[in-house]
Amino acid sequence: MQLTFPNGEHENVPLQGEVTVGSRSGSRVCLSASGLAPLHASFVQDRRGLWLRVPPGVHGVHLNARPVRRLAQLRPGDLVCLDKLRLQLKADDQPEIDRRIPASQPAAMNEAQRVSASRVVLRGLTGQHFGRSYTLTEPRLFGRTASADIRLDDAAVAERHAVIELHADRVVLRALGNDTSLVNGVAVRDAVLSPGDQLSIDQHRFVLEAPGLPHRGQLAGQRPVAATHTQTLKAVRVPVAEDPAPGRQEAPGKPASRRDPGALWWLIAAATVLAASITALLVYAPRIGG
Repeated sequence: MQLTFPNGEHENVPLQGEVTVGSRSGSRVCLSASGLAPLHASFVQDRRGLWLRVPPGVHGVHLNARPVRRLAQLRPGDLVCLDKLRLQLKADDQPEIDRRIPASQPAAMNEAQRVSASRVVLRGLTGQHFGRSYTLTEPRLFGRTASADIRLDDAAVAERHAVIELHADRVVLRALGNDTSLVNGVAVRDAVLSPGDQLSIDQHRFVLEAPGLPHRGQLAGQRPVAATHTQTLKAVRVPVAEDPAPGRQEAPGKPASRRDPGALWWLIAAATVLAASITALLVYAPRIGG
């Protein structure tokens, strides 16, 4: 992962271990004239992922236009603002974005496909769409027009900016004009999206959540399988041990369980003695008391 600076304030920085950003000398990214605090923030990589840490008392830290007070997890395409400084995260070895999209819109889904596809959602990360999720069982129109499925109320956004579609196991971004969008910080018009991708249209940001869909590069060199759909699981044959059939004899060499007839007679004798004792007690007890 790399920390990039869209406005050119600093060269790209590999995100390994801890990368500190501030105005004090000795910071990994030292920008003394930027108005930052001596230690404004740090980027920490550990086994759980990449994190943005904000020291106590520091303000003006935003992740995808949302304020961060202490800690936030990061992913490729995230935009971090430290006061007026803009930083963007980009993956080192992320496969190239596929810009070859189908010429036509997706075919209508049947009921089973709609249920299966309902887990593929676009979730808002900023602004009026923060926290909202949009399923892709139908194509979704982005734009400023009142009829847009995902309306972006921003003068910088076209009336009909783009549409996002679900084609079997591929999520497609299709431009409707000459305007571009950003996928993980890369400017595109048309693109095939993968799980975890961040889509940015001006200041509006979304993340694709698509469990079960192939990640970028996973199907490189392979043809998509026809008539498949996302979230479709193939039946798996699991070996199950057979129950013994009625009357089946035990395997040779294995000692058969036998009942001891002597033990049964001892139980009968003990029960007989116990019954005789109780009878004698009931018959002779009153005479003894008399």
